[in-house]
Amino acid sequence: MIVCYHRSSSLGTLEFCEQKYFLQYNLSLKDSTNKKALMGTIVHKALQILGDKKLCMARGNKSFTDDELGKFTLKQCDDLPKVTERAFNYYTENFPDVTLDKAELKICTKWTEKAVAYSDGAFDPRNQNVFSTEQFFDIEIDKPWARYDYRIGKERITGNLSIKGTVDLIIKHDENYYEILDYKTGKRINWATGEEKTPEALQKDTQLLLYYYALKNMYPEAEFYVSIFYINSGGVFSLVFDEDDYNKAEEILKKKFQYIKNKEHPKLLSNENSHWKCRKLCLFSEPYKEGSKKSVCQHMRDEIRLKGINKVVEQYGNIEKIYTYGDGGGRLAEKKK
Repeated sequence: MIVCYHRSSSLGTLEFCEQKYFLQYNLSLKDSTNKKALMGTIVHKALQILGDKKLCMARGNKSFTDDELGKFTLKQCDDLPKVTERAFNYYTENFPDVTLDKAELKICTKWTEKAVAYSDGAFDPRNQNVFSTEQFFDIEIDKPWARYDYRIGKERITGNLSIKGTVDLIIKHDENYYEILDYKTGKRINWATGEEKTPEALQKDTQLLLYYYALKNMYPEAEFYVSIFYINSGGVFSLVFDEDDYNKAEEILKKKFQYIKNKEHPKLLSNENSHWKCRKLCLFSEPYKEGSKKSVCQHMRDEIRLKGINKVVEQYGNIEKIYTYGDGGGRLAEKKK
């Protein structure tokens, strides 16, 4: 398979199902968004607005403009139900395939209020010294092991592995000490294995190590610790990482990179798409085309067996999107419209 970058969601997808990884991150096919995921996005946006309010105040401004939700005055940011409703309206309008109603809006509002009330408001962004919200990173790993060189048809793709992602909130505690805060609205489990994420498991969590590794590369003189806030599943868990964890993170990135590059026949979670996760959590278990007995992932599995993985990427993929942060919109998706 082709791998030009790692992000936490791509590595999570790989652990969930290798074929799903191939379809999303090599062919750029788009999976569906489910209710719970979209509700989580709404809550994240509402909490981001609260952090942006604090940044706005620090800059001495009376208002700010969010790229998606528009202009907010400082006073408007304190009406949590209204902030959540604006986020709700935006995302339901832009994801019409996911049906959310007033009952889901009520739940989203409840989750937002629960987050800011936790521990007497200790994790309300308005009560923090906010350094940044939605901090994007895109860092190339300048190491010999991170080099890649792929040939797809007449196209040649070369470069170094990069890590990409977005950190929900960075809090400044003093001139050299920062906290990375990540919000979760779902259950505190590993969705690939079903196992609970205990404090011991979180200390080894790939996403948290990736965030630490990224921020240490961006701000090498600073010290960071990482907090993950399970709003509905146990509260805040704070992890302290050090140089050994930095090296551990790089080793994980290296092993994942090499594993993906060497994988010529990605495994399906279930060859017959009979697993409940295939049926409930993956659009690629649907028929490849109308009347077909094969699902998208089964069809692509057979195409790889027949033609080889590079030919399948050349025929069905979108080479330009292999580099990009998101997924979506490959040629198969266009065929199905």
